Amino acid sequence: MKKIAWGGVAFIVAASLSLTACGGGGDDDSDGKKTKGAASEKDVMTSYNPQPASNLKQGGKMTFPIVEIPDQLNPMNGNGSLYTTKISWFYQPQLSYNDPKGNVTWNPDYLSNVKKTTVDGNTQVTFDINPKAKWNDGQDMDWSIFRDTWKANSGKDKAYNVSSSDGYANIASVKKGKNDKQAIVTFDGTYVWWNYIFYNIVNPHIAKADAFNKAYVNKPHPEWGAGPYTIDKFDAKGGTVSYKPNPKWWGAKPHLDKFTWVQMEESAEVNAFKNGQSDAADVSRAEKLAQVKSMKGIDLRRGTTTSNNLIVFNSTSPQLKDAAVRKALMEGIDRAQMAKITFQGLSYSETLPGSFNLYPFQKGYEDVFGKLVKFDAAKSKKALDAAGWKAGSDGVRAKGGKKLELNFPTIGDSAVVKARATALAQMMKNIGVKLNIQARPSADFNKVFTNREFDLFGMGFISSSANGMGYICQMYCSDSSLNLSRSTPKSMDAEVKAVSKLPTAQQQIDAGNKVETKAMKTYGILPLYNGTTIWAVKKGVANYGSAQFYGNYGIIGPPELLGWQK
Repeated sequence: MKKIAWGGVAFIVAASLSLTACGGGGDDDSDGKKTKGAASEKDVMTSYNPQPASNLKQGGKMTFPIVEIPDQLNPMNGNGSLYTTKISWFYQPQLSYNDPKGNVTWNPDYLSNVKKTTVDGNTQVTFDINPKAKWNDGQDMDWSIFRDTWKANSGKDKAYNVSSSDGYANIASVKKGKNDKQAIVTFDGTYVWWNYIFYNIVNPHIAKADAFNKAYVNKPHPEWGAGPYTIDKFDAKGGTVSYKPNPKWWGAKPHLDKFTWVQMEESAEVNAFKNGQSDAADVSRAEKLAQVKSMKGIDLRRGTTTSNNLIVFNSTSPQLKDAAVRKALMEGIDRAQMAKITFQGLSYSETLPGSFNLYPFQKGYEDVFGKLVKFDAAKSKKALDAAGWKAGSDGVRAKGGKKLELNFPTIGDSAVVKARATALAQMMKNIGVKLNIQARPSADFNKVFTNREFDLFGMGFISSSANGMGYICQMYCSDSSLNLSRSTPKSMDAEVKAVSKLPTAQQQIDAGNKVETKAMKTYGILPLYNGTTIWAVKKGVANYGSAQFYGNYGIIGPPELLGWQK
């Protein structure tokens, strides 16, 4: 399972870490209560109206907003984003699901049995595939799907552009069991997080690297999918993806007659919800929340967000190649002020985050970044002077005839996005740096991060797994597609990868905090905030809202459980 997913609307802006645009966070202050970011498990907020299938109506339609319809539609590909995962969720196999605490449940529609044992000191897992399991094109799902998924994601063949090799790199072999419907996966030694991989699986048509990388670009290939829904209409140019019940599905029956994603800018998202054109809207910022507070027949579902919103420093940019310069710029950024702008108008506050592996409410969390960097504009200026960047008559620093001028693309049309960017530009100006703000539409998010069209960029990681140390390579390995800064050197890779091979979770936490400290000393990523999520949904929407460790996809559990409550 991927841990990180990228996403992209807001300032800057998982399953795994998923890339998102970095948005705002906060809670409704209409009742006068103030809330704080969760510092322990008891503080965690969850709200998604969980309902069993027996409580759902059969039939009906549902429409939700999506930030973009990305070019890359393979959720395992490194160029995929959170929105890739959202689209694939409805028509590609999902072998397991998390609950809000990150506990894994295997999907019986695909797997009739999963058994973990230890053989000669190695973790071994036997997967028995449901005899009915087939792809939409009629191909049988057999043991080879586990072999092909492992080979694509192991990291051994660099031709595959994968989002993460975490977990898969620890596998020694995948073999056929007693028959074609059984796969035996053997790890190299003990592997603690064995049940967090094989969440997605590779279709035989994309088993080879070229197809893995290219076949799903602008083509969803519903015939290579499987699940309760299949694609009814795919129109990337028109910003629409809709689904219908899959007539070839053998498992639990879906409840909706039609589900549709519609690509929208943030301003349009709230208007569409207010006008009845969509059934949900992310209102995690004051400007959006204020527009829906007085609406009747809706629920506001608030939850602790398992995300890290950050600023990425492109270490390959000429002006940013020096780690001392990157650190100096970070010292010139007032993170507390950025958080204040983000949460303005919301009765919410949180302690500044300091780790990308664990969240403040999790055992073993350490404020790693806070020990390395503190806001100090005077110190920042001295460090830039020492690095040879001297202020000119116009106040902008220069070195060797080149000005310290940086490009900062923003994604989406949110007022909070604009306010944060303006504040960041002023902070940079204060230390002698010119920041060029480049406003980009939401649909450009994938393009910006895939093509690395930035010097500084705001984005977010959303986590679908509670076991962050098991995915530390996804954050910090030099060749990770999510490591957009490229600041951590290849020489650290062995040390990073060694963390997930340790035999206990506590040992991984202890080692992982030390490795993260070393990685953060390369000064490539600056944590901004975690935040909360608030979904405004029509009353009766079941199994959708705010919960942890779903990559904040909103949909809780298998897609057939999304529907209208009786």
